Amino acid sequence: MIVIQRCRLKPIEKSISRCLYRNISNISTGDKKIENTEDKNNDKKLEKKTDACSTKKPDFNGWDYFLPDRKGDVQVTIIGGSDASIYAAVLLKQSRLIKQIHLVDTKGSLMSAVLDANHIDTSTRIKYFKRRNLKEALKETNIIALMDETNLDTKDLNIISQFEAASMYVHEMAEKMVRFNSNSLVAVFARPVTATLPMVSEVYKHSGWWDPDRIIGSTALDRMRMEAITANLLDLNPAFLSVPMVGGADSNSIVPLLSRASPINGFPIAQQRMLLQSLRNADKKIANNGSEGPSLSDGVAAAKLILMLAGGLSGYENIVSSAYVRSNVLPVCRFFTTELQFGTSGVMKNFGLPKISSSEISLVEQAIPLINECIEMAIKAVKSNRHITMKNT
Repeated sequence: MIVIQRCRLKPIEKSISRCLYRNISNISTGDKKIENTEDKNNDKKLEKKTDACSTKKPDFNGWDYFLPDRKGDVQVTIIGGSDASIYAAVLLKQSRLIKQIHLVDTKGSLMSAVLDANHIDTSTRIKYFKRRNLKEALKETNIIALMDETNLDTKDLNIISQFEAASMYVHEMAEKMVRFNSNSLVAVFARPVTATLPMVSEVYKHSGWWDPDRIIGSTALDRMRMEAITANLLDLNPAFLSVPMVGGADSNSIVPLLSRASPINGFPIAQQRMLLQSLRNADKKIANNGSEGPSLSDGVAAAKLILMLAGGLSGYENIVSSAYVRSNVLPVCRFFTTELQFGTSGVMKNFGLPKISSSEISLVEQAIPLINECIEMAIKAVKSNRHITMKNT
């Protein structure tokens, strides 16, 4: 049982509020390093320029890369055993941006689905690998997608229980990923991403191959849900609605910035609360209707983020979306979701926190202790697993 100590942020609550209420040019730390004593030697890699005052930014959805004139040479390895893994692979198979897909079946239940998917008449092929063949699957891979080992257990949506169930799997896969292919971009989808992304980052750091710009935590499902829920309310086409996200990477800690939504951002407070509640209750609603989890939407969201990363690797410009990464946007929170621009080396630019409403500032303040709790939980789990590994060796 993992013991969690809640982060006591009371002494710095006032400083957090001041930081959030200031003009955003003062929120972003720009070229300054994060002042965490344990990371001082590594934070040089975080010295990316942050353009928090940037005006309107283009926001591509991943399906732009299905266009027939967009060709690529990107190889993707998907690790996981959930249904979402095969759904994501099938969607990626339809993009000419992707040259080849390797699917590592960690549960041994997806072979027939892969054989079936290869009957789809596109040039991209899906190659099946068992868990023991992970080293072979990671050869010459450009993007590693670490997905859930099993379908989401809708009977227990507690984030701590989710992490306890997934931590050993995520730690084991992360160690093998960094050992067999340390140069690939890593996209983390395994729940809860608020904790599993810091765990993967910590494993890479201990291995000496830490580059925070190449380890990206997905918020694609929550963003896609929010845009769909909001568009349905307004009777709009969800494809033309953009809602930036900040905060953590799970429904309890992520904050949709409806005040920065495009093309419509004038939402009454009651409407904002209703939309946020709908987002946070989405998994429960699916569970109450007898579903095993959001496998379809999860697979679609994963494919969209992977295609954005593949587009950046292929040299396409102006690929912007929200993601959860190692960040220097808020000095009291080492990992944070913001709008990012992806390029040939992963995260090319962090746009930081824009000017947001007072209600959104309050939600961010509430999210920070939850995020920090998940980070500490992940770091403790890595230390514990490393101790067990060293003891066994």
